[in-house]
Amino acid sequence: MILDSLSELWLWQLLGRLHPLVVHFPIGVLVTAFILEVLTFGGNRAELRTGIRWLVYIGAGTSVLAALVGLLLAYGGNYPASTLNYHRWLGIVTVALALLAAGLLHRARSGGRPADLNLYRGVLALTVLFLTVAGHLGSSLTHGSDYLTSVLPWNNEAPSRGETGALLTELAVHRELGRLEEPHLNKLNQGVRRIFAHSCYRCHDSDEADGDLALDSQEGVMAGGEGGPVVMAGRPDDSELLRRLLLPGGHDDVMPQKGRSLHAEEVELIRLWIELGAHWPDEETGTFREAELALDKPEVPEAGPELEQPIDRFVHVYFEEQGLSWPEPVNDANFMRRVHMDLIGLLPEPEEVRAFASDPAPDKRERMIDSLLSRDHDYAQHWLSFWNDLLRNDYSGTGYIDGGRKQITDWLYDALQYNKPYNAMVRELINPDEGSEGFIKGIQWRGDFNASQSTEMQAAQNISQSMLGLNMKCASCHNSFTSNLTLDQAYSFAAVFSDTLLAVERCDVPTGDHAEPGFIYKELGDIDATLPKLERLVKLAEIVAQEKNGRLYRTIANRFWARLMGQGLVEPVDEMDVEPWNQDLLDWLAADLIDQEYDLKYLLSSILNSRTYQLPSVAAGEDQANGEDVFRGPLRKRLTAEQFADALGQVAAPVYQSVAFDPYDSRNAEAEWIWYNARQDGRNSLPEPGLYYFRHAFDIPAGRAIKEAQLLISVDQAFELFLNGTSVGRGQDWRDVARIDVTSQLNRGGNILAVEGENGGTTPNPAGMLLNLRVTFVDGGVEEVRSGRDWKVRNQKPGPGWEGIGFDDSGWEAVRSYGNRAWGRLIDFTHDQAGERLRFARASLVNNDPFLTALGRPAREIVHTGRDPEVTLLQALTLTNGEFFNGVLQRGAGLWIDRYGEDPEELVRQIYLSAFGRVPTDREKEVAGGMLAGDPGREAVQDLLWAVVMQPEFQYIH
Repeated sequence: MILDSLSELWLWQLLGRLHPLVVHFPIGVLVTAFILEVLTFGGNRAELRTGIRWLVYIGAGTSVLAALVGLLLAYGGNYPASTLNYHRWLGIVTVALALLAAGLLHRARSGGRPADLNLYRGVLALTVLFLTVAGHLGSSLTHGSDYLTSVLPWNNEAPSRGETGALLTELAVHRELGRLEEPHLNKLNQGVRRIFAHSCYRCHDSDEADGDLALDSQEGVMAGGEGGPVVMAGRPDDSELLRRLLLPGGHDDVMPQKGRSLHAEEVELIRLWIELGAHWPDEETGTFREAELALDKPEVPEAGPELEQPIDRFVHVYFEEQGLSWPEPVNDANFMRRVHMDLIGLLPEPEEVRAFASDPAPDKRERMIDSLLSRDHDYAQHWLSFWNDLLRNDYSGTGYIDGGRKQITDWLYDALQYNKPYNAMVRELINPDEGSEGFIKGIQWRGDFNASQSTEMQAAQNISQSMLGLNMKCASCHNSFTSNLTLDQAYSFAAVFSDTLLAVERCDVPTGDHAEPGFIYKELGDIDATLPKLERLVKLAEIVAQEKNGRLYRTIANRFWARLMGQGLVEPVDEMDVEPWNQDLLDWLAADLIDQEYDLKYLLSSILNSRTYQLPSVAAGEDQANGEDVFRGPLRKRLTAEQFADALGQVAAPVYQSVAFDPYDSRNAEAEWIWYNARQDGRNSLPEPGLYYFRHAFDIPAGRAIKEAQLLISVDQAFELFLNGTSVGRGQDWRDVARIDVTSQLNRGGNILAVEGENGGTTPNPAGMLLNLRVTFVDGGVEEVRSGRDWKVRNQKPGPGWEGIGFDDSGWEAVRSYGNRAWGRLIDFTHDQAGERLRFARASLVNNDPFLTALGRPAREIVHTGRDPEVTLLQALTLTNGEFFNGVLQRGAGLWIDRYGEDPEELVRQIYLSAFGRVPTDREKEVAGGMLAGDPGREAVQDLLWAVVMQPEFQYIH
């Protein structure tokens, strides 16, 4: 809270903004020191040693200052959370490494061992490496994520360059055949206007109009600028526009002044347009392609009897056009792993693999798909991640603490578990009840934010992107440079969600206008601006979800295709105005979804049962022909963060023990996390490591016979439990909920529960105890004793007998309660073991953490419609030397040794069956046998598990 308050002070903000200035000094100093250090290798250039020493000392010292100023900027600025977190923590690690390097250098110089010098050099090299990565992330925050990569030759293509070349070729062919007709001239005009939009609107649209030249309308282009006309129809060589485009780079009059120069094909297209009369159609047409809203179900093409499925028949036509033949489908093992990971996000169990392999029935794949789709909870827990990304729903993060954001998890989970029709989902998200209102409520940002991030505009952006495949972010500030969307359309849509008149702002500057509520596509229906907000939402939900809105159903069909196939029929999936590689197939999928009453599981089943889905996977890059993407089969996909964590839990040990959302929450035993109320300077603080002592008195009615008394307890990190002075249980790991029968230890009348709890570690850290005692009486009644605010605690060892009834605890303190969800819901904290509950904590149900973040799970502050397929440095470091990851492998090694420690050969066999659904090859047996030679210890099995889960066969869906 103090940081949040200080972040609003101008002085704090001013100091923070000095970070880019301050940080460059230690960067230059440390990099220079490293270069000079390299020059001294082999004992050369000893005269450099004094200078290097001072450079390292100065660089380390000033890096601390740079980091402190950077923290001020982080708290006072508004930056993307995920990139900011990476940059901040990498910066802190870099400072620590720089200080360590300075310390090691000082020790080496003060008579340390020769190895100290080499250790210092290694740490200095690591410092420069982290410095480089942190610096790149810093530049991404200030200049955009493509700051470095945008200048590379392969990233310097115009968005329309390929289209421009194709259009020139098409027009040349038609000119040879005769006179160009009106449709051809219209396409030429659209191509030129696209070039203007991408390269010229930044300076020359109706709002900017540098030099009084506006290129976003016929009137503006033909009127020219302050120097007169720029286009002379039929006379390209006399046109000022073309002259300026052809000037050499760096010339004062060259156009465009900002951004890249136009490519030769683009200049040639503009020349041709002027030469042919600078045609501009009379009717209003968009600059960019817009997909049809209407949706007609195409006829399924004819094909041979071996292709009965409609999807396959559409793809067959495409394959014939591309000159491709049908490969054989993948084998049963690959199919089974693929469909399990795609539908429920879990590896198939070895017994399932064996049963499927031995099943001779020809329809076994179809039955397998139906079986997996019927596993409602597994399906919901897996697909929850997809929908959370798409609807930017999460369990914690920006906005949740102060109520400026609301999650929709209960509503969403029910919608998935019970397979709610998609049109109903859309209606309930747009016209929400209490359970689903978090979607359009958006995030109420704290502090300053721009007009394009108001909650009303967020609602419009969320719906347009997630449901309609239309990215409205550019149009939220100004007329879009990449689509036909205008600022007025964006504000009109946002006004539907506003309780008051919505003032229009262009790039955060008020225009003086107010927006009239309305939907983007007027032809689908009007919204009466006089209606109150709630009635406007009812009308909007009807308009968006209606059958005539083919864009809605094409978008979800394309998203599901992309999820299963690794690439969409339209790419990118958020730009549905891009022409699909198979329009008929996309239309058929969308129309068939409507015909099947909007059943999303049916849509999945259709795709999964196709021979197309069951084709061999294609690696990225293998789907190219003549520079264009050609569909040959599903792209090979990396496991998502959640899929990897769950698969790791199946092969090694459960990664998580508690969840932020538990679909079986009603079966969990109730209790509050409690601990010692540590305070410093009058404020709550983290408790020190060490032993803490808890007591709680309770009564059992003397006249009631006890049938059973069961106690659940979890303590971070270890505990010993006493009941009425007698030790009744111990534990060493909070993840393992202790389940203790205390029926015989209870007294009729007064009882005392006492716990000696240990907070582990070497520095202050969070700790907690969770306890529930359920007493069932013979008469059927039930009473519970729970950890809560009425317990007492002491942080010093008490006197003898503190565990018993007669001990005086009047001087003990009240505990601090963290509530019942501070560390999530422990899935094993239940008395109802036989009831339906989570087998293990699925990663989709937990709060985001550094492990999942490193593996690519996003902070869901914006809509995410895909995960980055590229491996990052942070992921590599996490999976090679991450403490959390290694801890999971270590626990897993213990479990495997407990089961098969006496038979190393069987241990290897079972690990391979669990991870890959197959037995190891002879070579794999040989290598694994060497690792486990002799008595297989925990470290050797841990190494084997690491080697297995690092395999591409494990990390990719083939």
